[in-house]
Amino acid sequence: MKPVLTIADKEFRAAFKDKVFLLITALFFVLSIASVYIGSSTKNAEMTAYNNVVDLLKAQGSSNLPVSPDIYPLAILKNIITYVSMIGSVLAIFLGFDAFSGERENGSIKLILTRPVYRDQLITGKLIGGGMVIGLLLIITLIVNILLFTAVSRIFPTANEIGRLVAFIFTAFLYMMVILTITLFISIKTSDRTFGFLTMMIIWLFIGFVIPQLAETQRNFAMSLNSTSQAVTTVATDTVASRIIEYFSPAAQFESIGENLLQTVSDTAGIGVLSVIFKQAISAFCMLAPGIVLLLASYRAVQKEEL
Repeated sequence: MKPVLTIADKEFRAAFKDKVFLLITALFFVLSIASVYIGSSTKNAEMTAYNNVVDLLKAQGSSNLPVSPDIYPLAILKNIITYVSMIGSVLAIFLGFDAFSGERENGSIKLILTRPVYRDQLITGKLIGGGMVIGLLLIITLIVNILLFTAVSRIFPTANEIGRLVAFIFTAFLYMMVILTITLFISIKTSDRTFGFLTMMIIWLFIGFVIPQLAETQRNFAMSLNSTSQAVTTVATDTVASRIIEYFSPAAQFESIGENLLQTVSDTAGIGVLSVIFKQAISAFCMLAPGIVLLLASYRAVQKEEL
């Protein structure tokens, strides 16, 4: 166990010495903070529009007033879902893209293997080290968002809302670990770190953008009239084909879980956090499946590859 912890500690320390990684981390924190301001501004604009319409109708003597829009507190944090999906993925890729290929290039991996370290311990140690970095960043994000949420909404979140936030951060951790695991596998299978990085970025673009856009083409669309602003909006409805396509995208599944946990989906906004988790079990499985498969493939490959 000691070699694993030593490797994990090395990976943890190395991450915070990388200037590019620190820059992306700073960007992630800035955007997560900005998400609270953006979300609160959007909700305030919705309520202002509603109040203006109500005042106008009252001034005209109308008693047929529109129903007040549902405002769920955690919905002001919804933009962080996109930031984790995008910036969080890039962070995970930076943590793992040269984990093996980079050390193979500079010869340090052969030096490590001259010591009493098993090859599978290399993967375990690098995963734990990367997980420590990701976990630390997300715990800080959780604390900051709870404080900002309290400051903006002027109410302390309920037990259910805190549970939803914790569940979302844990889901974000699992999603970023899936990306890290895929990146480690690519790093094992490629000898050039630059090629490995580009390969992983292509994979990320495919699962993060191409597949969701393909799913979008299979949805049904209808027009809806907003009762508050009287604006006509387009409402998309999932089909069997769109859901099946999205099952192949961990990013799409993460966003689906995140939207339900952060109360942006009206059907699940008012229920308990455990009920939300149960309803999203299939999405969670589809999000984790690629990581589990490639983790096993990584352990198998590292035993056979000439490192």
